[in-house]
Amino acid sequence: MTDALSLYELNRLIRSVLEASFPETFLVTAEIASCDVKNHCYLTLVDKDKETIRAEMKAVIWADKYKKLAAVFREATGADLAKGIKILFEASISFHERYGLKLNIVNIDPTYTIGELAVRRKEILERLVKEGIKDRNKELEFPLVPQKIGIISSATAAGYEDLMTHLINNSYGYKFTCKLYEALMQGDRAEQSVVSAFDKCMTDASDLDVVVIVRGGGGQADLQCFDSYEIAKAIAFLPVPVISGIGHERDITVVDEVSNMRAKTPTAVADLIITRVKDFEDRLDLLKYNLVHGTQRLTSDERERISALAKNLEAAVRKEQLDNAYRLSVFIKGLKYSLKLIQSEKERLRSRESNVNHLNPANVLKRGYSITYNNGRAIKSASEAEAGDTLRTVLHKGELISKVEKKKTTKTN
Repeated sequence: MTDALSLYELNRLIRSVLEASFPETFLVTAEIASCDVKNHCYLTLVDKDKETIRAEMKAVIWADKYKKLAAVFREATGADLAKGIKILFEASISFHERYGLKLNIVNIDPTYTIGELAVRRKEILERLVKEGIKDRNKELEFPLVPQKIGIISSATAAGYEDLMTHLINNSYGYKFTCKLYEALMQGDRAEQSVVSAFDKCMTDASDLDVVVIVRGGGGQADLQCFDSYEIAKAIAFLPVPVISGIGHERDITVVDEVSNMRAKTPTAVADLIITRVKDFEDRLDLLKYNLVHGTQRLTSDERERISALAKNLEAAVRKEQLDNAYRLSVFIKGLKYSLKLIQSEKERLRSRESNVNHLNPANVLKRGYSITYNNGRAIKSASEAEAGDTLRTVLHKGELISKVEKKKTTKTN
């Protein structure tokens, strides 16, 4: 039987075999599953097939290397090494008799990480297009006067402070009602935190004019949580227009692509909202100006038209007055002529009345004449009475009753 090896001897053997079998350094790609910085940077690296981990290994960046590599990586990507980031690194392999197998990272290529983020972004956008929801929020009509604003951000984020400062201190004195839906803006839990904030906005949708998501600037890797299918889906189904202001002008994330509008910074988001309100106010001022001047112009035109009508009316009235004066003059002349005729007829009537008065039996009786009646009928001839008839003779004063004894008639020519 072969002599048994102690565990220590076995690990020394493994160490010697590994060190002899591998080059001094080599290039490796992997995703960071965990990152713990305690002077040295301790990493857990994984290789995934979709969501399945098919390989895992510990790695370390010693303190003297970590400060330099971390600074270069942040300057290029704008982010710290963190969970979920894919990296291309140069490393040597080491095996410690007590602590086991480990990769010693000596260099990192930040351009690979940036490229990986671009690929991931492209895949998410293609999925959103395939599902027909990529432009869903863009199709919502942006409000004319956005005043009730839901804000997804961290309360301590510089971007949130910039946004609120510009909204509150706007030079026009506009008042906005803002509600913060607090969320993590970076790190492992940022994606789920932002989705949760959008869910709360969905609940309050009827009380919001617009929702903005803001944070300070950052590099492309630092903004990777916003290259999220779940966040994009939450935005797509929110019935309120979303303004994205999560990065600088050069950083375009999936969130930027699906939002109703995009501004390069939180300050620009505030300016966009303020400008929208100012544009509406300007349109109202223009409408007011057009209304006032249009009314003045219409009033002036109507005044001129009324003046012309007044002149025409005055001329017509004057003409009518002249015509009426002429007709009245003719009428007066006719009336005077008629009065003369009436006076003349009056004189004729007086003359006839005098003649009639002369013929009045009562006046005739005054002159000594009398009227004799036989049986109530005036008689003019003796032949109208017979002997024995009782006659009544009317005098100017009084009457006589007589009886006919005999009559005497005379012949007339």
